[in-house]
Amino acid sequence: MKDTKERPLISVIVPVYRVEDYLDECVGSIVAQTYRNLEIILVDDGSPDGCPELCERWADDDARIRVVHKPNGGLSSARNAGLDIAAGAYIAFVDSDDRIDPGMIETMHGWIDGHDGVDVAMCGTVKVFDDGRERHIDGHLPARTFTRAEALRSFLYHRARMASAVWNKLFDAGFFRGPDAIRFPEGLNSEDYFVLSRVYDTMRGLYFDPTPLYRYRIRGNSITTAAVNSHSLDKARIADLCCAYLESRGYADAAALAYCRMQGWYDVLYDLLGKHADAATIRRCRRALARTLPPVMADRSLSVGRKARIVAMTAAPRTYHRISSRPTRWRRPL
Repeated sequence: MKDTKERPLISVIVPVYRVEDYLDECVGSIVAQTYRNLEIILVDDGSPDGCPELCERWADDDARIRVVHKPNGGLSSARNAGLDIAAGAYIAFVDSDDRIDPGMIETMHGWIDGHDGVDVAMCGTVKVFDDGRERHIDGHLPARTFTRAEALRSFLYHRARMASAVWNKLFDAGFFRGPDAIRFPEGLNSEDYFVLSRVYDTMRGLYFDPTPLYRYRIRGNSITTAAVNSHSLDKARIADLCCAYLESRGYADAAALAYCRMQGWYDVLYDLLGKHADAATIRRCRRALARTLPPVMADRSLSVGRKARIVAMTAAPRTYHRISSRPTRWRRPL
């Protein structure tokens, strides 16, 4: 094993907001990494609880930890603040209510180091529910390398977990530096898709292995489970931003772009139905979804069954949601 000083510095960015019940477990899992040459950046996003003090306490105990205190600006703003000061050759993101396997950073760095033409690594994810249940959500997928073209197409069609998150990945820091530095879109949720569309478009390659190294906590009061609010349409907005960006870069797979736009509205409608949104909002989203259907229905790469599920969601959203949310063979078209 190389001496710590010879190994590249890896920056781990942790946005912190109202997670005092989980922060110690999260930071402890990062501090305990077998890969020791880390810069751990805790970004206190104006948290009104005990998190600022907990961050400082961790910094006092470990010289690798840097703390940023800033006014509340949201998840994207906090991650961007971390990116602005990160000095590592590689970047990882960890959400402050999650935890990671002790070997996660070491393993993913090894994947990048051991595969030619790869500048992103991605591990498997375990969902951890409040009731103690756990589910390895990508364990059925094979380990493989994705080219730029393969990752983009899988991302747009929401296949092979390419449309996932930034926190189960290790990135070459070059994506986030220089004149074309990638940053998260402030003021929008589903921000990870925005970043991934740009990373996949400019990367050399991504290595994926389903080994479950990231533990993603599902909480009832988290951003992803919040009630109907001003961000409820963000998945559709982000999908359109991703597609517009790729179109501006000359990406020519019109069918894949059309599917991504459809999926954005599909996800918005599905989520709103689960949150019992009012009839006017459901009607608006249903109409928006319907407008995306013609090119999707003409897409010969999609199965008849998948098209049928999309049509059912558009034609009878409440009925379809009620059926598809049961533990049966019905599933969302992802």
